[in-house]
Amino acid sequence: MADAIRDDLRLRFREKLPFACVVALTRTAVKCRDEMKEHARKAFDRPTPYALNAFAARPATKQNLASAVYLKPGTGGKMTPASYFLGPEIEGGVRRNKRSEKAFAAAGLINPGAYVTPGSAAALDEYGNQSRGQIVQIMSILRAFGEQGYRANRVKGWSRKTRTGQIFAVRGGSNRRGLKPGVYRRKAGGGVECLMIFVKKTPVYRQRLPFNELVAADAARIFPAELDAALERFA
Repeated sequence: MADAIRDDLRLRFREKLPFACVVALTRTAVKCRDEMKEHARKAFDRPTPYALNAFAARPATKQNLASAVYLKPGTGGKMTPASYFLGPEIEGGVRRNKRSEKAFAAAGLINPGAYVTPGSAAALDEYGNQSRGQIVQIMSILRAFGEQGYRANRVKGWSRKTRTGQIFAVRGGSNRRGLKPGVYRRKAGGGVECLMIFVKKTPVYRQRLPFNELVAADAARIFPAELDAALERFA
């Protein structure tokens, strides 16, 4: 009788434990992924849905008893890999150039490697970033959509032909109005307002989202309870 009970327990342990581990590991990864969204909400000021959805969970399998939380890669060249814009926040360091900044550099409006920040009159979206619509409008007017040889908008000073509402760029150097490098718009009452500022100083980020440490701490807290629940389920 004792031998039969022992054999039955061994069979249950050998056959059921791997399934329990797969379930516990997978559920832990999913919960850790969701926890990372909460960590990001606390670490950043008004993070975009794109940033909050940058985390993914890889399930465990019977063949590979390991699950993981990772940053989503780009797909088909259409989506920016999450590591591209979250990397400096996770590890600290220099921010990479955005696609719009690379386009401005290709059009000759800024030097390669320079950065663009919103001006005092920039239209901001609900997340505090310059609105995508205004960026596209500026790029279109300044012909920054791949027309690399275009130089008509590389003004260094004030143009007398500027009309109300017209957008123009100041690339750098001295100019009669004392305007700093950036993108400006002529105001109806006279003068100009700044839509973008061209900056040479490289933005350096401090570590605000210690990804690996947070996932490890959450996993250590979540996994034991998930394993107990899975073992009870498959007992």
